[in-house]
Amino acid sequence: MGIIEPEKIKSSDDETIKANFSHPPLFIDFLKLYKQYYRVHQNLPKLFRVTIGERIMNEFSEAMKLIVMANFNKKNKIQMEESKKFLLLLRGKTELLKAYFLIGWEMKFISHGLFSDVSEKLETISKQAYSWSEWFQKQIKAGGNVS
Repeated sequence: MGIIEPEKIKSSDDETIKANFSHPPLFIDFLKLYKQYYRVHQNLPKLFRVTIGERIMNEFSEAMKLIVMANFNKKNKIQMEESKKFLLLLRGKTELLKAYFLIGWEMKFISHGLFSDVSEKLETISKQAYSWSEWFQKQIKAGGNVS
């Protein structure tokens, strides 16, 4: 199978996503990345698709679950501490996803353009998760109650 180029997510998708969900921008960014990869996943060589490719899909799903859980748990100090743990796990998942995409790129199953695009987006997502974690830390130090 040849190299697969990334497809861009249409702006109409963004409007649909934003209109239907009240999740943080981090979730929207992950969802767009998931959709971008899903289009590529279907055309990967079978052995790669059912091994590393499936792990990529699972990590995306787990990462989005962690974002939802972190967003849900922010009413008091205990929940905020839990949210910080979710965000730390999320950052680990972004690193794991980068490693999986590196494997696909090194094996020439995904294009340099897709690898570069995904790596950049995952780095941005990791930074967003760190910033969000820092926000939780400030809230915890301030007393831990959010209205």
